[in-house]
Amino acid sequence: MLSSISDFTGRLLAHYGALVEHDGNGIVAVMPPALASVLEVAEYQRLTFDPRAATGHGLTVDYDSPLVDRFEPLVEELARATFMPAPRLPLKHIDPEKVITDAITLTNGIVRDCRAESRHARYVGFFVQYELLADERVSGMTEVWVNTTTRSVPRLAGLAQTLLSSGGDGASGAGAEGAAPGNMSGTVADGWVLGAALARWAIENRLQDTFESLRRRRERDFTRLHEYYEAIDDEIRRRARRALVKRDDAAAKAEVSRLDATARAYRARIVDLVDRYRARVRLRPFGALVCTLPVHHVTARLHRRSASRAIAVTWNPIDRAIEPPCCEACERGTSTVMLCDEQVHLLCPACHGSCDSCGRAYCRACHARCPRRHEDKEKS
Repeated sequence: MLSSISDFTGRLLAHYGALVEHDGNGIVAVMPPALASVLEVAEYQRLTFDPRAATGHGLTVDYDSPLVDRFEPLVEELARATFMPAPRLPLKHIDPEKVITDAITLTNGIVRDCRAESRHARYVGFFVQYELLADERVSGMTEVWVNTTTRSVPRLAGLAQTLLSSGGDGASGAGAEGAAPGNMSGTVADGWVLGAALARWAIENRLQDTFESLRRRRERDFTRLHEYYEAIDDEIRRRARRALVKRDDAAAKAEVSRLDATARAYRARIVDLVDRYRARVRLRPFGALVCTLPVHHVTARLHRRSASRAIAVTWNPIDRAIEPPCCEACERGTSTVMLCDEQVHLLCPACHGSCDSCGRAYCRACHARCPRRHEDKEKS
């Protein structure tokens, strides 16, 4: 099986006109003179991707190799979004009510009238680069997928590799549902409305340990700084008290000046410390993959008291489960769903949580803040 870097390198070289043959742990490429010049390699070049199999006749390539850095101008010229037809994935028979109740916990309502039919759903996968800028730099990449047909959050780890490995030989490519969208940019833009929130959430989770480390080091330095200046302040105050006992006004005034200078220095150091541990996270989507998959389109009706609403969810053959719907307030996928009383919004537990002032739960999709009046409690 080809490694990711060898597969990418072979595809990139072939795209720019090279003749590429995979040979065990490496590839042999015959490149046009212009391509060889850009990459600063020979026109006939053997590339090896396993350091243990390196020989004197080939160029060893890994993610830190200068050759990979020279790929940048070639990659920059490629399209940022592409469509690939779905691989041949069989759909098994499902019990619509069972798959919904297994995948979604509805805490304050009931599910009725579940039905399923075979359809195609359109998916957009986003590849997002992130960079944390703080007292240390952390960077990486994450992949998020969005089902634009039902606005759900599929768990499709490895789908990009599956699509690339299939070579575009999909069963749905010939049908209308499997054709490339006429407005590719519009499809990607619509998907990114939801994908941006998912990417932020995924990266926050991935960087949680780093944020915790930053907080611990910041609190440690704050404590040390406070103890250091507190000791200086105490010593100056002792000298000032002795001067007052001796009725040495000049010495007391000098100590008061030192106290003021110490306080100013402490505040300045606090500002420096805050700046040192200030964290900024930059996100940059650098590619999108659009595809269609054969799915079960499952419809149901959710009932909350006297109100109800119809919903549509998707069962996909990759995850073999219902995709979690998105909370209609925060747009994060949730497998635990709560319904609001007013418009039967689908909410995650946090977006149907209690008000900090009155303790009553309210819908964050209906209201930006608690709709109840809190003047009496605020006055008391």
